[in-house]
Amino acid sequence: MNIFRYIDKYGNYSFLEREFNDADNLVFAALSYIDLEGIVSKNSFNKKTIGEVGEAFFKEYDKKSKNITATKVGIKVLRYIKDTKRYKDLLLYNYSYVGDNDEQFGAITIEINKHLIYVSFEGTDQLVSGWKEDFMMSYMFPVLSQSLAMKYMNKFIFINKKIILGGHSKGGNLAMVAGMYANIFVKNKIIKIYNNDGPGFREDIYNSDRYKNIEKKLVYIIPNYSVVGLLLCHNNDYKVVKSLKRGLYAHNLANWVFDDDKLYITKLSGYSKLLDKTVSKWLDKYNDNEKEVFVRELFLIFDKAKVVDILDIINNKKLIFSIIRETKGLDKNIRDMIMDFIYLFFDLVKENTTSEIENILENKLKIKIGNNKNLLNS
Repeated sequence: MNIFRYIDKYGNYSFLEREFNDADNLVFAALSYIDLEGIVSKNSFNKKTIGEVGEAFFKEYDKKSKNITATKVGIKVLRYIKDTKRYKDLLLYNYSYVGDNDEQFGAITIEINKHLIYVSFEGTDQLVSGWKEDFMMSYMFPVLSQSLAMKYMNKFIFINKKIILGGHSKGGNLAMVAGMYANIFVKNKIIKIYNNDGPGFREDIYNSDRYKNIEKKLVYIIPNYSVVGLLLCHNNDYKVVKSLKRGLYAHNLANWVFDDDKLYITKLSGYSKLLDKTVSKWLDKYNDNEKEVFVRELFLIFDKAKVVDILDIINNKKLIFSIIRETKGLDKNIRDMIMDFIYLFFDLVKENTTSEIENILENKLKIKIGNNKNLLNS
């Protein structure tokens, strides 16, 4: 049973009949991926129901348009919930979106009832423009989307309402940041913060009093083959949900398994445990200046190679060769960092068996640019 079967089965129950749960959190986290510009108000003065928003959106929606995976999941969720008793009368407002080649931020407020709201922060999918900020989180805080999440929470006045914050992928990180930096009046109203397979923080932020102040409210959910949710320093008190896929494909909310109206809880795979240790060691090898140069050079290479969708790296062999060629003139240390990343990423997105991936990681990814001269010369 996945998120869509959950909606099918429980969509006819109101929130009075069955209270908000972890599954509803995933439904709301998915909605923030949808482009609702011009449909949902940017303030709280013109609220629209999910039913009204769904009707307006699908009048204009072009099924042939190329949408990224998470957006497709969000759109499908909206299609499923727009006519249900449980969701159709919930109100949407405070829509915000900022996006270009270097930044990506989105958020929307979902009013469950007069006394409870869920603020959903948009995450990152496979678009390169969104991933750049995720990489920047390894050497700086706050990145722009984190600053915008802080401003969003302190911009709006939520009178007599309890607040749940949440998001998927980077949106989960932004939900934590929004809770950490909310003003005292807003912070006291926050009852839960959901990080659905989102990255953690730099060590100094993770160890800060601001983070410690939200830990008791944090609900941290990752799939058993998590990749993104184990990046950087993170809370180890997480719920592990069974996923139908491995590697980066496990990140997709549509692949998470439900046990009736609850998440199917399982144990973290050996693959993810080993990946967590491997990536942490890799990051610890380099200082912030080296990480900054790595990110800058990596995304310059992506730009030169015309990589728009990060999954194109695995699906288009010509792109892989082009990326490797572009590393030829770089400093050896940065070149090695980029090659390590490419090989690690290549094996994350392939649907290998766990043992195959673990063998690669156990070998510490020793494949370097020197072992690929044939590619550079081809």
